[in-house]
Parts: sequence; structure tokens; C-alpha cells
Amino acid sequence: MIAIISLIYASFYFLFFKKLKLFKTSPKNISIFAGVGVVLIGAIIFAWWTFAPTTGDGRKFQYVIPIVPNVRGVVIEVPIEGTEVVNKGDILFKIDPTPYQFTVDQLKAAIDQAVAQKDLAAIEVKRASGLVRASAGAQSQLDQWNAKLAAAVAGIASLNAQLGSAQWMLDETVVRAPYEGYVFNLQLRPGNYVTTVPLASPMSFVSAETQTVLASFSQSAIRYINIDDPVEMVFISRPGKVYAGKIIRIARGSGTSQLSANSRMEVLTGQPENSRWTVAVEFDDLAEAEGLPQSAGAKIIGVYTEKGNAFHVITKVTMRISAWTGYLTSP
Repeated sequence: MIAIISLIYASFYFLFFKKLKLFKTSPKNISIFAGVGVVLIGAIIFAWWTFAPTTGDGRKFQYVIPIVPNVRGVVIEVPIEGTEVVNKGDILFKIDPTPYQFTVDQLKAAIDQAVAQKDLAAIEVKRASGLVRASAGAQSQLDQWNAKLAAAVAGIASLNAQLGSAQWMLDETVVRAPYEGYVFNLQLRPGNYVTTVPLASPMSFVSAETQTVLASFSQSAIRYINIDDPVEMVFISRPGKVYAGKIIRIARGSGTSQLSANSRMEVLTGQPENSRWTVAVEFDDLAEAEGLPQSAGAKIIGVYTEKGNAFHVITKVTMRISAWTGYLTSP
């Protein structure tokens, strides 16, 4: 775009000096014309980069969720394919439920046994109460059966809680999608053993819930950018298309100024601080955003601030030129 502005200014040389002949072609006039051009073009570029800044450092991001099962075991089924879009709640894979089903069955049998013991204790309490009222039985025997009845009731409650936990573990042998999205680089196959260790995640799930672009700007270019400023974006994988959006978050900070609590002394090198700050951009049309893959790189992103509206047209032209030159495939 700078070259185009320079060519436009250069065309005035032929208009003023050659066509209309308003000025003589002398070293003095040419020097003045060139000096004015340098100042004028520099001022235009400065205002352009200030009020409608652009960046080539941007990419679409989506949340990537490590899928870690809540139970361990051998995988028996993987009903999906890699990058296949699935809905929230769809099955990602199944773990062999046999040992967990055994635990559930054992606890159900234990509950039945505890219920039988409770019923027996209730009968004995009733019989002992009658004997005590008739002065034909000992109070201590009634107390023992009351204690056994209370223990049976408590035991049933404990077993029911264990059954709930065991049933939950059995249900967790079916691992489902947490959101709408897809699994990237699916390598999991029946026969693999999966664990509950987070560092041993068997697959990564790319969520389609969030369609956001992160872009970085220099600290000088970002100073006039505000929330809700309109944005235009051109992506390398979608030539000829200009996407619209708006600023939703601005992170005025970077990791270069982050200090941690340790015994190491920080080293200052005297180098100037060149870290960039990040903005988050939301698409105006989410349906268009869904057609862009995760990590799609932006060829150029332009922000239109509230000031300097006259210079916005330069960025608009730049965006369209970049969109159409995107058809030139790079190796």
C-alpha cells in the first residue's frame, strides 16, 4: 500500500511538471517536490498506522480439550473418525465395562443381603418387645436387636452410596463429547489401555463452541484500539474473502514482564521492549467462522478505531488487495 501511495504522489510530478507545466523542471523544484512528498507520505502512513492499524500476526483459535476418562480400562469401541464433527453428548469411545459391572452386581447383592438382615432384625425387635412387655424376656436382648436393626439400616445407606459411586463409574466407561466439535489426530483404537492420568490423554477434542481470532499489535499501534471497534480479516486459506468482526477483549500485557517468586535474580540486558499486545476478535457471522479450521492463519487484520476515519479507506483498500492476492499460492 505504501508503494501505491508513492506512485499516486509520483503521478503528480508528470501532471504538474510535464502535462500542465505549472513548474519548471529544475533541481530546486524537483527537490522541493520530493521533500514535500516524503513529509506528506510519511504523515499519511503515520496516521494510517495509528488510526487504522493492521497486523499479519493473527490466527483463529478454538479450545482444545484433553479428553481424560474418569475410569481406566481397555478400549473396546471407537465409533468416530478423525475430524468428524460430533454433537455434544455423542460417544467418543467406550471402555470395557466388565469389571465395573461386576462391582455394581456385587453391591446390589450386598444390599439385598443387608435388607434381609434388616427385615430379620425388625422381626426380632417386634418379638423381643412383646416378650419384654409380658415380662417374659430380657431388656438387654431387645437392646441388642435394636442395635442390629440400626446397624442394618446404616449398612444399607452405606451400600447405596457405594452403589451410586460404582454405577457412576460404570456409566463413565462411555466417554462422550463435552461440546460440539471434532477430535484431531485420532490415533485411539480398540485394544488401547487408557488411564485417568491427565498427562496421558488418549485424544484431544477441538470445541466448536468458541470462534475467536487472536491478533497481536505493537504497543504503539494498539493505544487507540477499544472494545467493539470494527475489524476486517483476510485469511490465507480463504483468498478473495474479507471477514468482518469486532474487538471483544484487549490484553495490555505480556509474559516478558512477568516475575515469579524464586531465588534467581532477573537479568536486564538494556534491550528495548518490543513485546506485542493481544486483542481478541469475534466474528460478526458465526456461520462463516465455522468454515475456518482451528489455527487458520490471518494474512492481514485491520482495525478501524473511532478516530481518523479519513484514513480508514487506506486499510479497506489494503484488505481487498490482500484478499485477491491471496490466490497466489505460496510453497
